[in-house]
Amino acid sequence: MRDVAKAAGVSQATVSRVVNDERYIRPETRAAVERAIAELGFHRNEIARTLRPGQAANTIALVIEDPGNPFWSAIIRGAEETARRHRHMLVVGSTGQDYDQERDLLRDLVRRRVDGLLVVPTAHDHVDLHHELARRAPMVFIDRVPPGVPADSVVLDSFGGARSAVAHLISAGYRRIAFLGGDPAVHTGAARQAGYRQALADAGLPCDPALISLGNHTVTAAARSAAELLTEPVDADAVFADNNRICVGVLHAAAAHGGDVGIAGFDDVELVDLLPRPVALITYDAVELGRQAATLLFDRIGGSTAEARRVVLPTKLVHRGDAAIGRGR
Repeated sequence: MRDVAKAAGVSQATVSRVVNDERYIRPETRAAVERAIAELGFHRNEIARTLRPGQAANTIALVIEDPGNPFWSAIIRGAEETARRHRHMLVVGSTGQDYDQERDLLRDLVRRRVDGLLVVPTAHDHVDLHHELARRAPMVFIDRVPPGVPADSVVLDSFGGARSAVAHLISAGYRRIAFLGGDPAVHTGAARQAGYRQALADAGLPCDPALISLGNHTVTAAARSAAELLTEPVDADAVFADNNRICVGVLHAAAAHGGDVGIAGFDDVELVDLLPRPVALITYDAVELGRQAATLLFDRIGGSTAEARRVVLPTKLVHRGDAAIGRGR
């Protein structure tokens, strides 16, 4: 900074004010300092800057499951848009649904002094971990709400979405509707299974335990489970998939099975419009999920002490593929 000040003919204090984008600096002075910075190749050391008392890192972190899934990619985009508006950088880490990896990653991010954390939690008790970390960096949960944790969260209407999807299958004439899900301990999975059960109850249909398959974490596992549900002795005539990866597995199984299989799922699925079969999907604005969560986080970074807030985003039922769905087609 001494070299920049000498080259620009100003004080070091003026260089500091320009670098930190403070107001009330004459345009010609700012231009001289910026020209000297460019000529000398000066770069502020952000890591060293955060070591000074009272300095922020201007960085927030987002911890998700799998960046390869389009759902999480959209959330990243929304969170990053909001971070940029607040002149922050977003860093992203993934857990692979492993709690130990999640815990270690969050602790490391806090040690690196990020200003706040956006977290898609694994299916594990988060009370102690949140108590440990929230004193050092505010935390907002996305898509899922760990029980007993007093933190802001942004979630989807999982119950209502699943209920409407299954009701749609029922209205189309299907009666033995299977539920294909992942981890039942995860907030979203539990809510979607509850919505499935409620739709059956609304229609006066029994809930057959044989029609429910849980613990499907990959497309391959979902395809295998769906194939079992569609054949004897279960003989499901339709399947509701509780996320997009599971729905892809169901589509593979249905194609191999042939015949009239009703399919509905939670989350949109890429390229499904190209299929010759109808698929009913519960969709929503995943980018907005990331935006809303980051907005809540920046409220906390800015000093908000309001009670924990939960934002529930709406969902809607859309028809993909061949839009005609119903028995006998």
